[in-house]
Amino acid sequence: MKKISFICLAGLDQFIDPIIEGLSEIYTTRKFIIRSKQDIYNAIDWGDIIWFEWANESAIVGTNYEGIKGKKVIVRLHSYEVFMDFTKRINWTPVDRLIFVAPHIRGILREFIPDIEEKVKTQVVYNGINLDKTTFQERGPGHNIAWVGFINYKKDPQMALQILKLLTEGIYNTDQRYTLHVAGSYQDSRYKIYLEYMIKEMGLQDNVIFHGWIDDMESFWKNKNYLLHTSLQEGHSYAIMEAMARGIKPIIHNFRGAKELYSNVDSSLRVLFNTVEQAADKIMIKEYYSKMYRDWVIDRGWTLQNQLKKIRKIIGEL
Repeated sequence: MKKISFICLAGLDQFIDPIIEGLSEIYTTRKFIIRSKQDIYNAIDWGDIIWFEWANESAIVGTNYEGIKGKKVIVRLHSYEVFMDFTKRINWTPVDRLIFVAPHIRGILREFIPDIEEKVKTQVVYNGINLDKTTFQERGPGHNIAWVGFINYKKDPQMALQILKLLTEGIYNTDQRYTLHVAGSYQDSRYKIYLEYMIKEMGLQDNVIFHGWIDDMESFWKNKNYLLHTSLQEGHSYAIMEAMARGIKPIIHNFRGAKELYSNVDSSLRVLFNTVEQAADKIMIKEYYSKMYRDWVIDRGWTLQNQLKKIRKIIGEL
């Protein structure tokens, strides 16, 4: 039985476990949490197939390691790596496949490295969610707004405060029942200082609840009516996908690539916004279609089953 080494830097393995579990039925799998160069070398020496989860420092070290010759190699690029210099320092010669989680991320990398597909074969495999473990619930308009993710500049949490202020004291609405529930931990202490200060300055102390990092999201989602997603850049967001699969209406900032992922020809999925006023409007209107949100996930093929099928095919081809 072929052995697959999954190589992840410490703290970045949150998306890979379902894939490892799904592949362990036909391969011997092992996840290596990397804290040193030697950890990377050990992982490569152990495996027949090498999977670099994230196209980051571990992929740079690993693809330049002499011992990788003769191995089958996969690199999966999520999002942030494309804006760093990692992709220019990776040795693409031993890499058999570069996997993207969304087409627009591949498009951005093509702009930075126009000849990338001359260096390595690429393919898009969307993130997948296990619907058997994702409870659907028919929902409707309400006042509980979820905001999920690491609290950092990319997620633009200050935009969420501006939207919340419009909902509670805006021109068209003065409903103090709107509450923003933040599930995530700070990655920059400047944001903690800023958000705590601005919440007081804006008079939102009773409207923002910080839940911290949550391992089990099942109970968190139960009473939520909306997911507010304010990121300025994303690949293929698990938070959005999970909220939709649970029947929760997403309110999504129109980052580059969002229209391709979350809108359709007849505009029946009207969840994207360009301005904070538009976001507030989309929360206040009564338009709400729980089943359609979940069906969108299924119809787009964003299921774990579909993801594993494509990954098994890629590995089989190697």
